[in-house]
Amino acid sequence: MSYTLHLSGIARPILIVLCMGAIYFAAGTASLAVSNQNAIVTIVIFASEGFALAGVLLFGRIVIPGIFLGQLLLALHQGLHPFPAVGISIVNALEALIAWKLFRYFPFDLSFAHLKDLFKLYIMIAFLLQPFSALLGTLTLYSASIIESHDYLQNLFAWWFGNTLGQMLWTPMLLLLFTMRKRISWWQIGGYTIFFLLFSYLVFFQIHFINLSLLITVTLPLSVYIAVKKGTVFASVLIVILSIVSLYATFLNVGFFTSMSLLDNIINLNFYILSHILIVTGIGILYQEVSDTRESFKQLNLSLEQEVKHQVNELNRQNLLLSQQAKLASMGEMLGMIAHQWRQPLHVINSNVAVINMLSSQGRCSDPLMQKKIESTKKQTRFMSETIEDFANFFRPNKHKTLFSPEKTIHRALKLIGSQTEEITLEFRVEESTHVVAYENEYLQVLLTILHNAIENFHASGIKDPKIIFRIYHDEEDVVLEVRDNGGGIRQTPLQSIFNPYVTTNRTEKNSGLGLYMAKILVEESMQGRLFATNEHGGAVFTIILPKGDTNV
Repeated sequence: MSYTLHLSGIARPILIVLCMGAIYFAAGTASLAVSNQNAIVTIVIFASEGFALAGVLLFGRIVIPGIFLGQLLLALHQGLHPFPAVGISIVNALEALIAWKLFRYFPFDLSFAHLKDLFKLYIMIAFLLQPFSALLGTLTLYSASIIESHDYLQNLFAWWFGNTLGQMLWTPMLLLLFTMRKRISWWQIGGYTIFFLLFSYLVFFQIHFINLSLLITVTLPLSVYIAVKKGTVFASVLIVILSIVSLYATFLNVGFFTSMSLLDNIINLNFYILSHILIVTGIGILYQEVSDTRESFKQLNLSLEQEVKHQVNELNRQNLLLSQQAKLASMGEMLGMIAHQWRQPLHVINSNVAVINMLSSQGRCSDPLMQKKIESTKKQTRFMSETIEDFANFFRPNKHKTLFSPEKTIHRALKLIGSQTEEITLEFRVEESTHVVAYENEYLQVLLTILHNAIENFHASGIKDPKIIFRIYHDEEDVVLEVRDNGGGIRQTPLQSIFNPYVTTNRTEKNSGLGLYMAKILVEESMQGRLFATNEHGGAVFTIILPKGDTNV
């Protein structure tokens, strides 16, 4: 990714080249000025390389002529002859071109969103760009007899190390400031810069440290704290200021890095700067990456929670629709049962009315037969009224748990089914004092579904001696009801799939396939029990297990 300036025509590239050349020359002059060496090669941080690499990464290859121009002016200013000056300038321009090519094939985030982006930059600098630049640059100087053979390796290392530090120090800061220029407060940057300058002045000009470890103990924790609290941009500015002030203090022969031999001072200074570059910048980016990851996980969790809520609501909506369908199907079955229950009483009432009408027409209103028919009619209408009341109680919503006897609920179900069980042998195996705390109407609905399926299966299979056995027993925690028939068993495979919606084992078109599905939901979700089916001894066995609950209610 590269950034471009909004200029038109030939003015834009010329302006970029001139700006890059001026910055490169100024940064290089300052770096060489504080090195205490009158040479083009220095082990001290060479800032020009950091500006050059940042320029290539931000603006592309258009800055390469500016790098060539800046290095040429710098070399000539240092007193080099034109031939080696041009040679070094070509080497640095080629290095910039290689950097531009490399980072096009191996791109990274210029705002260093991840630690791997920083390491990728450092690896490219230390093991590809600067080895190339140092080798060809020192060979150019050696061929011009500026470097002696016995000093070649020392100059090679100095070139590599000074340029590497220059790019590691300046390039990340420049990239961060540019890419985050719209998100940071420049007033804060200015304020912190003043604070960092005062702090650095105090450390390197006023306090006399006795060893390097003590100096690092003072500056490194503050740098890490700034990186964690304010971000990598502020931390990189702090490191640059610490480096500049430490170099300037050393140049003035002030501070800790002037207390030993020249070689020891250089080693300690470079180690001090390098440790801050690697540790502080790395920790700052790592902390930001962890914070971003935590925020991403937070957003992901929030998104997942919303998705789960949406899916749960959708599932509840689907279950509600299925429940309504099952309820409608159940109501249809109940209406059929009501019609079946009323058919015989209506026939009796109709006959009674005919007899009463005949006796009335004959003037025999006081005949005992008439009174008998009237009483029979009252009895039949009372039965029909009770039947309606039973069905009304079944459909009446009741979401309060009550203490009830499963055996009595079975008899309620059989009464609702009525004459449909006249030809079925019913057998009860019930333990005494068996009660449960649950929703009785829902329990009744489950029983009606199981019995309705058994009766339909008897009719479809043509069983000559149909039989249903009810077994009720309990332990310390649960009450168990087994409804067993001899209808030939369940032929569905797998067997437990009969509890899936729209699955039916009956061949009649009247069956909705929702009864057992709703029965399982009522038992397992509404009453926290278990409902399952098995095949045993030539018949089906439906088992309902409910927790007893607080039987003291």
